[in-house]
Amino acid sequence: MVWAIASREDQATLESFRDALGIEMTILHDETGQVFEQYRLQSPFPTGAFPHDWVVGTDGTFVYYNNRFDQAAMVAAIESELNE
Repeated sequence: MVWAIASREDQATLESFRDALGIEMTILHDETGQVFEQYRLQSPFPTGAFPHDWVVGTDGTFVYYNNRFDQAAMVAAIESELNE
């Protein structure tokens, strides 16, 4: 199962983004940014620069990270992790 976590965005923006990308995964709403802050500390990009794209594997560690949107690379990382 794949979930996305979006931080500090309103629900309408999240749904619009999901629909624009044509994805069907559940997007969890980290309204306060608490989850973001926990992972930001482990990120190789510990700044406030956006976007932050992370794929966290089943073991809880990063299997992909980037500070620019690269859909193909993210999909490849997700597919690789799902095939593990």
